[in-house]
Amino acid sequence: MPRTKFSAILHEKCPRCREGNIFTYPLSKVSRFSITNENCPVCNLRYEKEPGTFYGAMYVSYGFNVGMVVALFIATFTIGNDPHLMWYFIVIIPALILAAPFFFRYSRVLWLYFFSDVKYNPSLADKAQGTV
Repeated sequence: MPRTKFSAILHEKCPRCREGNIFTYPLSKVSRFSITNENCPVCNLRYEKEPGTFYGAMYVSYGFNVGMVVALFIATFTIGNDPHLMWYFIVIIPALILAAPFFFRYSRVLWLYFFSDVKYNPSLADKAQGTV
């Protein structure tokens, strides 16, 4: 049974077959979080069709970071009852550093799914699962 689009995004799967991994290593290998497969191991889709394909993903990542900073600023202000400026730095900077691998990967995944010309092909998913 083919994956739903949400499930494929969540598990960082290829947008065309929804089976192959976009990244070489799992997110838990923090030292290698940014290594992207050149091609899908299942359907052979080339992820970076031209140099600069993922430049737009930087803007998606920027949006994630801005959203997180705003949310943490509001939470720190509310919980700390307008604390000293240093508390904002103590809360926000480590959170951004810890979230960087997650934001990097999911900004690329979302860029591939929503802003590229790649469309889901159910026949490739069926072949990957051996049902055809």
